[in-house]
Amino acid sequence: MKPAKPYSTTMDEQTFVPGTMRALYHCPPSTAITTTESSEVPDVNSGMVFDTDFPTPRPAANQYLIKVQTAAFCHDELRLGRALNPSKSMPQIPLHNFCGTVISTPSEDHYRPDGPRFKVDDVVFGLISHTRDGAAADYTLATEDEIALKPKNISAAEASTIPLPSLTGWQALFTYGRLNSPDADTPRRSLRVLVTNARNNEVATQTLQLLRSSSLFPHYHPWICATCSPIEAEYLRTEAQVDEIIEAPLPVPQEFDLAAIFRHGSWDPVDLVLDCAGSQTFRQAHSPDVVKDNGVVLTAVDTGPIHDHTPHEDSQSHQRGLLSRFIAVQPDGEALAAIAKLVEAGSVRGRVAGISDFVNGADVLASDAAGVGGGRRGGMMVFRVNI
Repeated sequence: MKPAKPYSTTMDEQTFVPGTMRALYHCPPSTAITTTESSEVPDVNSGMVFDTDFPTPRPAANQYLIKVQTAAFCHDELRLGRALNPSKSMPQIPLHNFCGTVISTPSEDHYRPDGPRFKVDDVVFGLISHTRDGAAADYTLATEDEIALKPKNISAAEASTIPLPSLTGWQALFTYGRLNSPDADTPRRSLRVLVTNARNNEVATQTLQLLRSSSLFPHYHPWICATCSPIEAEYLRTEAQVDEIIEAPLPVPQEFDLAAIFRHGSWDPVDLVLDCAGSQTFRQAHSPDVVKDNGVVLTAVDTGPIHDHTPHEDSQSHQRGLLSRFIAVQPDGEALAAIAKLVEAGSVRGRVAGISDFVNGADVLASDAAGVGGGRRGGMMVFRVNI
């Protein structure tokens, strides 16, 4: 790998990147054929491994090499990652939310004004594509469309908790939600949204922050209905400025009826549903009492649509023109840069559920401790890597 700094008389990390690094990686199950007698023996070759001698990645022509400061995850991300990307035959580094320092750039002449967008020593945060290795390592690779400059008013730990949740909410609103549709004859003047599990899921929490941003919605105040546990209701009313609350702690009881609650409240159906509760709630959100014809019903947690099992898209939903799907969030550097400005303006913040040293990562990810990193409790778990 060519040095990032062409001239240096010191052994700085930009010039002398080590050939190996510390990394967490999935070790896939052995493909060896086992006998009937030994088939029930646990396979010691599978699981999460912490390696101090893992090969440092070599950037391609369009990639930045980044020294990781922090990497973050939530329980839902790990669960959905397994569903979206089944085990591969090669080691796979997890955790795709990160914050770190640029070590080398795609172009050698990075000092030129027309050089790469990000420079050596820039501190960036981002979301790496789930099709590649993540950031649970000393070094990671990222392309220009996966990163943005870290907001100056937050820590590296908080910065790593923002990319996936905020981009999921952003794409729910502006991509799937069609809020930026070029076909609109006149600017939208109203928006009604239902967000489920609104406080205990980080996607939901950061989406509420986006919805209450005056710079994103300068001409109107979106109407928001949220489901939550009773203990979170007052916070959502006062801090998140939610218009209507439905108390629905998870798991919701069998008698829970979202459509009946909307009818009882005399609430008009919403334009968009962002479901962060899953299964029963996601199914009920398709009711005409809950969502308008030609509306959007999205889930950030239900695995059914991932596998093309879409029982919610019945003939009635099809006739009503509903868009119903799982949000397959994509890296988006431009959107992340816009989100960074919202963070610096105080409109968006991340939540750190806990911080753990990177060396303990294999034990954390292999145990139930991973559940504190989001799931149904809110916030994200952060690994301290190089800070």
